[in-house]
Amino acid sequence: MDAKIKACGKLQQVEEKRRDRVGQQLESMRQRHAHLEGKLGQLSDLKTHANQSATLQTATQQATFNSAALMNLSRVDQMLQKLLVHCEHEQAVLQAQCSSVQKELEQRHARVQGLEKALDRWKAKQRYEKARKEQRLLEEMINARLKRRAV
Repeated sequence: MDAKIKACGKLQQVEEKRRDRVGQQLESMRQRHAHLEGKLGQLSDLKTHANQSATLQTATQQATFNSAALMNLSRVDQMLQKLLVHCEHEQAVLQAQCSSVQKELEQRHARVQGLEKALDRWKAKQRYEKARKEQRLLEEMINARLKRRAV
């Protein structure tokens, strides 16, 4: 029984380390996700600002706006749109990975809890058996003394 308890304890420690490693990985992914959200917000603000700037310039300098400036604005808008789409895609992939790692973390935590319960049951059983053994020895000692007195 001692070997079982020792083995289960070591297995529990290994699983706890794995669970902690997965938890750290999840935290890192969440930080990356938050960083991407900020980046996405900044890009959308930049695109909005660029569109507003182009609209204001068009209204004030309509006569002096040439085709090269319009093409530059168009390219900037296209590049910003591509960056936004890329960041949204990257954020979606990261969100899916976070969900997957979260499920793995929950499974590892459940496994650690299962090992803890098994370890507690075995320790309780060992304590019970030890107490029973001690009680038997005590009863045998009492019976032996009674037999000596009777003789």
